[in-house]
Amino acid sequence: MAYKDIVMEKRGRIVCLTLNRPERMNSIGVETGNEMLEVFREYRDNPDLWVMIIAAAGEKAFCSGMYVTEAAQKTEEKGKTEGYTIFKPWTDMMQSIRKPFICAVNGYCIGGGWHLVADSDIVIASENAQFFDTHVNIGLINGVESAGLAFKMPLGIVMRMVVEGRHFRVNAQQALQWGLVSEVVPQDKLMAKAWEIATHIAEDAAPLAVQGSKKAIMGALDRGPAEGIPYTWTVLTDIQDTEDTKEGFRSFVEKRKPRFVGR
Repeated sequence: MAYKDIVMEKRGRIVCLTLNRPERMNSIGVETGNEMLEVFREYRDNPDLWVMIIAAAGEKAFCSGMYVTEAAQKTEEKGKTEGYTIFKPWTDMMQSIRKPFICAVNGYCIGGGWHLVADSDIVIASENAQFFDTHVNIGLINGVESAGLAFKMPLGIVMRMVVEGRHFRVNAQQALQWGLVSEVVPQDKLMAKAWEIATHIAEDAAPLAVQGSKKAIMGALDRGPAEGIPYTWTVLTDIQDTEDTKEGFRSFVEKRKPRFVGR
């Protein structure tokens, strides 16, 4: 299917969603959000898709967040701000999916673009990446995105990024130092690295085991150490009778690469 604001590419078990509005710094408007929601829904429901990469076109920006020009126009028309409402459906969808997301950040990641970083499981960045926020500079609250980032990096850094606004910028090496990203690569190597990581997952890991591991980790974080770690024991049994688990043991004994099928 052809999209207006995004590009979707499939390679085997991997799907890549690329924001494709470089002339607008890959900002997300109503139509963009609807297209993203459709792709996320297919990823969730298609058993043949095991890994998703999220990327962006152009060299200047990964995502500048809300398409403010469009949001401002709608605010004038309706007399109240409704920009947040276009983000909630696709962010809720992304957060509900247990399949893994890999986020490849190039250039500026601003404000609402943090959603994609906060809700991805693996984040890598190019050397020119910069993370900052402008919510308070245009009279908005940064609540959801900053809360997501606060689970990944020091609270004090997130708080400063939010309340100091556009004046405090985190570069790629600082993002690596503070745990927001797991690797920094040259810009021309960013997508190759993203596809490499996705291939490792899609071709050498049992998909139900990957999804179950994500469920266990996120469930433990939700519950805190006292209840979260015991909770993970209950997740281990989710897939113990599946074909893939049996195949994993069998292939180990037979000293061959496993043939996982997602069942």
